[in-house]
Amino acid sequence: MLNHGSNGKKMLVINNLSKTYTNGVKALDGVSFSIPKGMFGLLGPNGAGKSSLMRTLATLQQADTGSIVFDGIDISKHSQGLRSRLGYLPQDFDVYLRISAYDLLDHLAILKGINSNTYFDFPIQ
Repeated sequence: MLNHGSNGKKMLVINNLSKTYTNGVKALDGVSFSIPKGMFGLLGPNGAGKSSLMRTLATLQQADTGSIVFDGIDISKHSQGLRSRLGYLPQDFDVYLRISAYDLLDHLAILKGINSNTYFDFPIQ
């Protein structure tokens, strides 16, 4: 039995998640767990499926079976609802060398659907 905390609400519920790649590698095999609101780490040896799980959670790939519910959002049905609330920085992330940090963040905000007139409430220098 899972401990659902004081209010019984889970922030993330993953149920029977499986993913096998076209090369036959089974990255996720019936993964199930739930996490309450808070900060948690995902640890495991190389090849354990951490990156596959995170790519699936971030809706960058689909699972073969199973479900993911994030704060009440079924991500297989409402991926845009999740994407508007989730930030994901993969382990290998390269930045553009010829663009300023401000311009990069502005570009990423636009890609996330955030209007530059709404997210700065102070002058940037």
